[in-house]
Amino acid sequence: MEKTVRIISQTGAMTRSYTDKRTGEQKTMTSRSFRLTDGVDTFMAEMTGEKALNCPTLDVHQLYRVQCTMVTREWTSQNGEANVTNCIYLDKINVV
Repeated sequence: MEKTVRIISQTGAMTRSYTDKRTGEQKTMTSRSFRLTDGVDTFMAEMTGEKALNCPTLDVHQLYRVQCTMVTREWTSQNGEANVTNCIYLDKINVV
């Protein structure tokens, strides 16, 4: 997905630990969350990895062109309920 958006809010880089399900290894993931609007829709997008570490705080008054990947993830809760989550990952962000 590619859109022209304005940033409503942005978090700082956050690091969290998780266990890799395939290897059982303890790993660390860095992410930064963005609340974005195209003037009609408002949505959350997450930037991960090195991009999240290196991304500066961006100007909320500026327009940006973003490229995002949308992913549907199926998972089971601790009480056995099947769930589906739609995630939007921010791949590129450039000033318009």
